[in-house]
Amino acid sequence: MKKILLDKNKKFYKTNMHCHSTFSDGNMTVSELKKHYMSNGYSAIVFSDHEHLIDNSDISDENFLAITGCEIAVKEFASLSTLKKRDMKVAHFNFIAKEPSNIDTPCYNSVYDHYINDEIRSRIVHSCGEYEREYTGEGIRKIIKEANEKGFLVQYNHPRWSLENACDYLNYEGIWGVEIYNHGTDKAGLYEYDIGAYDDFLRDGQRIACTMGDDNHNIESTCGGYVMINAEKLEYGAIIDALEKHRFYASQGPKITSLYVEDGTACLKFSGGEYAVMSTKGRRVDKQLAKNTDGDNVVRFRLFEDDFYIRFDVVDKYGKRANTNAYFLDELK
Repeated sequence: MKKILLDKNKKFYKTNMHCHSTFSDGNMTVSELKKHYMSNGYSAIVFSDHEHLIDNSDISDENFLAITGCEIAVKEFASLSTLKKRDMKVAHFNFIAKEPSNIDTPCYNSVYDHYINDEIRSRIVHSCGEYEREYTGEGIRKIIKEANEKGFLVQYNHPRWSLENACDYLNYEGIWGVEIYNHGTDKAGLYEYDIGAYDDFLRDGQRIACTMGDDNHNIESTCGGYVMINAEKLEYGAIIDALEKHRFYASQGPKITSLYVEDGTACLKFSGGEYAVMSTKGRRVDKQLAKNTDGDNVVRFRLFEDDFYIRFDVVDKYGKRANTNAYFLDELK
């Protein structure tokens, strides 16, 4: 039986999962961001301005989708700036709304709202009042649980920039995905590709997704990391459904055109890459050089029962990568 994981017969929609506009500390308006990203082949943006949710669906059309989101922070010392206390640990999360009109920000805390642009303060909703954010495993689990219950996918952002390690983030139960590449912090000089954090979650038993995003605050930090969402159509419900079901891959440049499993073998088709690697829960990895067939590179990997999960990296000659989500063998039967 053939199990299709990334479907060549459906479109792939290029999406920035982490974006800041003039509604917080970015220097481009949402309309300017739409124009810029569309000119670079994008179909959607998760607008994740700091600490508040804004419905930007007025700029959506048949060729572009504005996805409602926000980024919240939880700091070791809430009142201190990371620019002044540079060794302080923090945890940042994107809340991605399953419905575009869901703009009631969960877990609001006024200590953090210095990011909010006063011009749009009147549009901000936080009906639950003040929430005491606590930088502990238990405190952050409560925040994630609250966001999930309020209708949000929770993405854990830039572990390296946050100065967190597995002892910290493996406590964060209930997240939907982890950002394995952050272009904004990478452009600033902090190497932010971290597939190891994703494997930490997977080996801990958490069946989550992996994403890439720009975390852009200016034009220089745009168009470096994105996801390609494999969906029926460019509509809010279809895109969220594909995200929830992990029907996408993350990329810095290489393209994956299809992925399926049949008769115990995974078949991966891609372009723009030199080779592909299949990783598993254990030490078994398999590297295959690109083999061109009808314009696509095609590689095949044999699966074994003790692999537990499989995921794939495509790497080009510049070291740029495309990463699939993990697929668990017990769900492929």
